Amino acid sequence: MFPEIIALLMSIAFLYVLFKLTKSLVSLLINSVVSVVILFVLNYLGIGLVINVWSVLVVAIGGLLGLLLVLVLHILNIAF
Repeated sequence: MFPEIIALLMSIAFLYVLFKLTKSLVSLLINSVVSVVILFVLNYLGIGLVINVWSVLVVAIGGLLGLLLVLVLHILNIAF
């Protein structure tokens, strides 16, 4: 009886951690997708952003902060 209770508690703890991890991964994925879509929309509107592998990678990994970084670097004529 005692090993079953421990197994049950460990299963509940594992599912809890898995739920929290999945929830944060989903929010990161949504942030990245929305940021890449905004990057393409800004390019379509004529902001002048160059869409290449590096700018898409920075935005996809950084999310909205990556998009802000690409915009600032573009405005300062440093990159992109």
